[in-house]
Amino acid sequence: MNMAKIKRTRTQQLWRNIKLFILIWTAVVGSSLIWNLYYQQERFKTTLHTEAAAFHSMEMAYRNWVIHSGGVYVPVTDNVNPSPWLSGLPERDIVTPSGKQLTLLNSSYVVRLVHQAMADANMPVRGNIASLNPINPVNAADDWERQALQAFVQGDKEHASIDVMPDGKSYYRYMKPMITEEACLKCHAQYGDKLGGVRGGVSIAVPIDASLKREDRERNALIAGHGLIWGLGVFGLFIGGRRQQRVIKEAEQSEAEVTLLTNSIAHAIYGVNPQGCCTFINTAGVKALGYDNPSELLGKNMHRLVHHTRADGSPHPYEICPSFFTIRDGKSFYRDNEIYWRKDGSSFHVMYWSYPVIQEGCVQGAVITFLDITEQLRIKGELKHSQELLNSIVENIPAMVFLKRAEDLSFEFFNKAGEHLLGYSQNQILGKNVFDIFPKELANAMDRQDREALVSHLPLEIPDQAVKTVDGTEKWLHSFKIGLYDKAGDPTHLLGLAVDITAKKRMQDKLRESEAKLAEAQRMAHLGHWELDHRTDELTWSNEVYRIFEVNSHSFTPSYQKFLGIVHQDDRQTIEIAFAESLQHKKPFQTEFRLQMKDGRIKHILEKCETTYDENGKPLRSLGTMQDITTSKLVEQLLRDERQVLEHALEGTLHTVSLAAELRDPYTAGHQRRVADLAVAIAKEMGLPKEKIHGIQLAAQIHDLGKINVPAEILAKPGKLSEIEFMLIKTHPETGFEILKDVDFPWPIADILAQHHEKMDGSGYPHGLKGDQILLEARILTVADIVEAISSHRPYRPTLGIEAAIEEIKRGRGTAYDPQVVDACLKLFREGRFSYRN
Repeated sequence: MNMAKIKRTRTQQLWRNIKLFILIWTAVVGSSLIWNLYYQQERFKTTLHTEAAAFHSMEMAYRNWVIHSGGVYVPVTDNVNPSPWLSGLPERDIVTPSGKQLTLLNSSYVVRLVHQAMADANMPVRGNIASLNPINPVNAADDWERQALQAFVQGDKEHASIDVMPDGKSYYRYMKPMITEEACLKCHAQYGDKLGGVRGGVSIAVPIDASLKREDRERNALIAGHGLIWGLGVFGLFIGGRRQQRVIKEAEQSEAEVTLLTNSIAHAIYGVNPQGCCTFINTAGVKALGYDNPSELLGKNMHRLVHHTRADGSPHPYEICPSFFTIRDGKSFYRDNEIYWRKDGSSFHVMYWSYPVIQEGCVQGAVITFLDITEQLRIKGELKHSQELLNSIVENIPAMVFLKRAEDLSFEFFNKAGEHLLGYSQNQILGKNVFDIFPKELANAMDRQDREALVSHLPLEIPDQAVKTVDGTEKWLHSFKIGLYDKAGDPTHLLGLAVDITAKKRMQDKLRESEAKLAEAQRMAHLGHWELDHRTDELTWSNEVYRIFEVNSHSFTPSYQKFLGIVHQDDRQTIEIAFAESLQHKKPFQTEFRLQMKDGRIKHILEKCETTYDENGKPLRSLGTMQDITTSKLVEQLLRDERQVLEHALEGTLHTVSLAAELRDPYTAGHQRRVADLAVAIAKEMGLPKEKIHGIQLAAQIHDLGKINVPAEILAKPGKLSEIEFMLIKTHPETGFEILKDVDFPWPIADILAQHHEKMDGSGYPHGLKGDQILLEARILTVADIVEAISSHRPYRPTLGIEAAIEEIKRGRGTAYDPQVVDACLKLFREGRFSYRN
């Protein structure tokens, strides 16, 4: 969290608190105002109610007196006439002894006359008798009274409210019901009234316009007073807030200066209180410890967070931590290599200072400064390693390295390779110059070279120089010398490096000799080489290529097009295609072609080529060889012709052997020939090479050669063979193998004969071979032999037919017989592409 954010937070918190106080103050003042207004209003209502109830009680008191007195006799006047509603009473009208006429008034009449007198006298309080069912129409209820009377019928005991009357003034109106009593029935029984019923009511109207105005003035004064109090309070909070804001700004300014100072320092700094908890930390400290902001550290125990474990993984107790001693003893401490731990659990090396914070003589905490020295330790280690490595390199480099003082050119450093090269020890060399070691003539040359290097300020190379070693042996050196200078440009030392090139010199001599021999060997082997630069299309030939092409190297400039011009026209396209495909697929190629010589002769050439490419895959250079193989071609043709003659002779011999075997077994005459025909057809259907098919044909033609060892009477026996006889028959594969095993055929004829009765599942004989242990040629021969045997006549049974043979190989497909061989055989018969010759 940066300082600006902290400032905003503090200022915002201050004004948030002030706003909160204003809200609280507003609530307090508002609550007081609401309570006082409520109290004023209730007091006003209570006063009006009390006054109206008093008037009503007074009226009801004299009304009740009249009721209980049975009425009141008063003189008859213009304003007081006898009540027509009391005409049924004989004693309504009486005459006094003095002759004055009196009339009886009931309570309602009396109250109405009183109300009229009050109105005539302009008294502010008004009264009225009202009923929902008035006997006298004058007592009809107005709207307010009707509402009150209806409420009385529902059980209300009184009704009061403020109302505006027809004169336009406001009155507080009050009314209570008149309940029919026993005395009332004297007059009202005839009108249907009953004891306890609501006959009507007397309403009192007290004028309140003046009271309302006075009440409004009091309410306004109350509001104004509370508003003034509220405003004074808010003003006080605002003034206090402004002052507090200035204090915060001053504190923030001070803190900003301190923060700026601590954040400007490269070292990480943090403070702790006496309990070891973080009180502040600068940006460098937060970053070094792997945290995002100071809030993650403030208030936390720093030793438990960052200094809890040693480098070896053992706990680091707080009681031996330098910060603990600083707080306890009030002293500063320094450690040059401590282990601190980051948030992610990784550790790093630090330099560590701990300073006490003392106020009024008491330690109030500590300030810890640390610096990550991981990089320093790494660089220090690398420098040490580099120095050791450099020393090791210089000492063990397979070249003589030496250092001479510029003033006298004496040796100051001489490595082990130099000792081994010259045979002198360091003790014999150091402190001496070349005149103390080498012959004068060589020393003069070396001294001259040393001084030339120092004066020129340039490296000096001596490609080869002969020196004498301690035992007098001559060695050749390739040397480099360069001067070392101070800031003023004056030489201080001469650095030299020398490589022993004695072996190289001898190799160069041998190489020149070898090159001469190689050229002669290439000439004798008719082998030359060539190079094509794809960037310039420049083609170069060796001398032997010129001799092969029978052109003059001085008058003939080789090119790719000229080369193709000498090639036989039927082979040019072959060469171009082979070269193009080699470049396209980036693979070497080898091809043979013919040269059409000027005199009509044909030469056969074997060419090999390999191309190098750049990083974008473009060809750079093609290197190749050409060899005249004309003689080899003629020899090969002679060998092929000779082999063909031998093969024809061999085939004739095998055919003769086959006929000899069939003469001993007339019932199987032609069997081997027919098996051979079917085996060849199956092999062709399977796509086998011609050479392999030829071998299968020859093997099939003599596959029963081993039966030559079986008595003829057993071979021709018409009945079932005995077990011993059958065992003798089963020896013929091995017998055939033994006869032919030492004959050097181009094909595995003997093995085919030995295996032609083996089965894929191991149920065959003589060795019970399985699967791929059986030669493919033998597997083909097995199927052909089975089909021919079943479909042909035998001494012990007539022919079973080709369909029986096909069913047999179908049944044994994948178990006894190779499924691919069976499928090929079935396809031949199914498509009618094979039949036995007669």
